[in-house]
Amino acid sequence: MSTHEHGIRLVHDDVRSDVEVRCPAGHPLVLKCHPVRTGNGRFEPFPTLWWLVCPQVVEAISRIEHAGWIHRFEERLAADAEARAQHEADHDAYVLERGALLSDEERAELEARGLTASLAERGIGGIRDRRRLKCLHLHYAHHLARGSVVGRWIDELGAVAPCAASADPARPA
Repeated sequence: MSTHEHGIRLVHDDVRSDVEVRCPAGHPLVLKCHPVRTGNGRFEPFPTLWWLVCPQVVEAISRIEHAGWIHRFEERLAADAEARAQHEADHDAYVLERGALLSDEERAELEARGLTASLAERGIGGIRDRRRLKCLHLHYAHHLARGSVVGRWIDELGAVAPCAASADPARPA
């Protein structure tokens, strides 16, 4: 793991990222990640565009997942054609935005090595089967950055509280 400039722990130290969304207190909430890792002197796909970093929100989403909401949301998608269409549009917009971040050099190398599918075809967080929800953290980060049907459903649960931290990151609320 590496540490982002704001002290945020990241999974990969070779993924460039910038703060995309901040909480009301000004702390990083969502990072926008570049879709290519640059380790080992080669480009490797990194399909996660939005990374949820606020510990309080991450914990709230974890509780929602542990309570079985991934399965419940998948059932809701299966039963609601309008929600399914919006969910598919959310995936498509995610793929387009992720692809637009690639440089010509990155795109050419990934194409030459046959590694573009995870960025050009897979949806939110690199998921293959768009009927499934791999991780609510990914969907909620996307929602906070751009809006999404699954993120709206999470908000409807009322289980994700606004940031309780003070504006001074050294002084918790």
